[in-house]
Amino acid sequence: MSSQMYDAFHSPAQKQASQQQGSVLRGIVAGFIPLGLLLLLVVITVLLTALARQLVASSGFFVQQQAAVIVLVVGLIVALVVYIIAIVRTLRKITSWQQNCMIYQARAALLALGVTALVVMLPVILAIVLPQNPAL
Repeated sequence: MSSQMYDAFHSPAQKQASQQQGSVLRGIVAGFIPLGLLLLLVVITVLLTALARQLVASSGFFVQQQAAVIVLVVGLIVALVVYIIAIVRTLRKITSWQQNCMIYQARAALLALGVTALVVMLPVILAIVLPQNPAL
C-alpha cells in the first residue's frame, strides 16, 4: 500500500480527531498541575515537620511542638502561594487556548481545575457534613 493510497484512505477528519484527543490530554494535565504541586508541597511539609521534631527531640515536648507549628505554618503559607500562582498561570494558559480556538483543550483544563477545587475543598465539605459528636 503506497503512502498516497494511505493518505487518500484516511480522511482529514480522522487526523483532526486524533489531534483533538491529544489536546484534551494536554488540557487535563495542565489542569491537574496545581493539584500536583499542592500535594508535593504537603508531602514535603510533613517530612520537614518530622525532621524538625527529631532535631529538637532532646529539648522537650514544648520545643518540639513549637518547631512543628512553625514548620507547618511556613509550609502552609508556601503551599498557598504556590497553589495560587499555579492556578493563575493555568487560567492564563486556558485563556490563550480559548483565544487560539483550542476549545477542547481549554474545556478539559477547566474540567480538571474543577476537579482540583473539589479535591481541595473535600476535607472542608466532610467536616461540615459529618457529625462532630456521634450519638452513643
